[in-house]
Amino acid sequence: MFIVKSKIVITQKTPFKSVARNKVLKFDFCHEFSCSDSWRDFTNSGKVTLPKNIKIIDDSTGKQINISGINQPIGGNDLTGLPPILMCGDEITLDYYYQYPKNGQTIIEGTETSTSHLFEGYISEISSKKIIDFKVEDNFWLLKQLPCPTKTFKATDTLQSILTYLLKPWNDNHPEKQLSIDTTENTTFGELRVGNETVAECLGRLRKTWHFESYFRGNTLYCGLIVYNPKLANNFTFAFQQNIISDDLTYKRKEDTVLSILASNSVEEETGETCKDGSKKTKKVRLEVLLTLAHGSDEPVIFPKPAGGDYPPNTGGERMTLPYPQATTMAQLIELATKEIKKYYYSGFRGKFTTFGIPYVKSGDNITIQDPVLPERNGKYKCKGVEYECGMNGIRQKIQLDYIIP
Repeated sequence: MFIVKSKIVITQKTPFKSVARNKVLKFDFCHEFSCSDSWRDFTNSGKVTLPKNIKIIDDSTGKQINISGINQPIGGNDLTGLPPILMCGDEITLDYYYQYPKNGQTIIEGTETSTSHLFEGYISEISSKKIIDFKVEDNFWLLKQLPCPTKTFKATDTLQSILTYLLKPWNDNHPEKQLSIDTTENTTFGELRVGNETVAECLGRLRKTWHFESYFRGNTLYCGLIVYNPKLANNFTFAFQQNIISDDLTYKRKEDTVLSILASNSVEEETGETCKDGSKKTKKVRLEVLLTLAHGSDEPVIFPKPAGGDYPPNTGGERMTLPYPQATTMAQLIELATKEIKKYYYSGFRGKFTTFGIPYVKSGDNITIQDPVLPERNGKYKCKGVEYECGMNGIRQKIQLDYIIP
């Protein structure tokens, strides 16, 4: 018999007036919790629901603490003068696992035994009601609190050097928790001004303007045009009528799919004139092109921007609008967009499916789907994101597919 177990550990960090808050609290039971892992979300977040009549274990003393009643404020209650049990900014880790007997032994299988936690981050919001709810966010919560220093970066400054500078104030003041950086390229941006914003807002600007994605895995910030790090990918297999509980998957053939990408970038071009100081005048030029794949074709049809006109209408298909900041010529823009559109133009599954808590899947893992009834639909996919749920109704993972892996 499989028994579902949860493990929630909260380390009090946020000070409360002059009263010290330094307890480590363990919850070995909850009504339910949910969290996510996806580079598309920017900030991985979650929610925990606890029954109010519950006792927690102070890990530093081993004593039980009953958190019900007015004398044990959950968060934000100044009536008693006692420090709240939970406060925004407290560190939290979430884990789940199955416990079952096998050959006379008790087996534990889940994130409790993995090298990393299911979720680690901070309490971001608390609701003290009859049922205790609080929300959590990963390390991006720190970057939302961290002011961005005012600085103008040179055109020669790389992404690595810019991120190192932005995280330096935190790392200088928190030797116990260093935030590291992993980038996939040494791309430059031209002149980049930062300031009057948080570090998280600055990273949001990099995403919007230059298509650079950012996400945390543990204490490492991954950032770049390439979102999937092959060093982090694991391989898992799921099969219909076996460990796929339910699905919202659609199988489509290339011949029945119409896909187009409107690719663009803005570049500086010299006008041939000079300024009063002798420097060459430049102007912004927009590069733009439409690529379409349909009817099972292996090569896209290319539509340059018509002079004073519009592109062909998008009829019966999906059209993505994507910037390509690394493209400085029309040829480079077409090359990059062609590579992108071919990646998403395939015969295979699209959508999500729900499975059990094991094997533990993360964003960027490789997912093989097997169909015993229709084996021609078997294929391997990149995992775009996972939604986790654990509680009285069991453990579930909802896995979202990104694209097929050739």
